[in-house]
Amino acid sequence: MPTPVSVDVHRNLTRRAWSVRVAGRVVGHVPAIALRDVVLRSSNASRIRCLRLGTRDVHAWARGIPTDAARPPEAVRFRYRLAEPGFRLADGQVLLAAEVAWFEEDGSAWCLASPDANVLIGGTDT
Repeated sequence: MPTPVSVDVHRNLTRRAWSVRVAGRVVGHVPAIALRDVVLRSSNASRIRCLRLGTRDVHAWARGIPTDAARPPEAVRFRYRLAEPGFRLADGQVLLAAEVAWFEEDGSAWCLASPDANVLIGGTDT
């Protein structure tokens, strides 16, 4: 049985789609995608550089294994904003990982947070 391939997903603002990377190379763009065993990554140094220079680059993404799981009603929305470091839940907590995450066609992102300690209070470089 082959090992599932982990992919990176980030929002492509120009195409209004989700870019999918495998081994650092974009292999496609999709309107929506779901991932399991998700780790959320962002670079605070790149975020600050984008703010300072007024440029855009990919400095926040989700890594996980694609799945066909449907989004359940108990999934919670999370966001990434240039104004503050890290992916955040609605209450401001930093989200580091999720059991499953859904990246929707409208650009929204939803997750089932892992039961482990994956949420931090305040902002840190994740």
